Amino acid sequence: MNAVNIIGMLRENIDDYYRYFEYERPYDEKSTVEIAKIVVKHWSNQAKSRLITMPINARVAITGHLDANEKFGTILVVEQIQSVK
Repeated sequence: MNAVNIIGMLRENIDDYYRYFEYERPYDEKSTVEIAKIVVKHWSNQAKSRLITMPINARVAITGHLDANEKFGTILVVEQIQSVK
């Protein structure tokens, strides 16, 4: 399994199960994009989970793992989420 620990900002919801998560990428001289987005979903697969109901622009720390999704490609499945001030 692939474990992920990451800090970033929750962005807009896609639906009742998925939303965007924005994080900073490490600086790379060849890359012009410093901010990246990935689709996230709560591991419980429940509609309107805490992940979905948290406000847009909430800064959070996420522990989870990567998974494949037919519609979105690689997604981050959130196992734990905590607000960061």
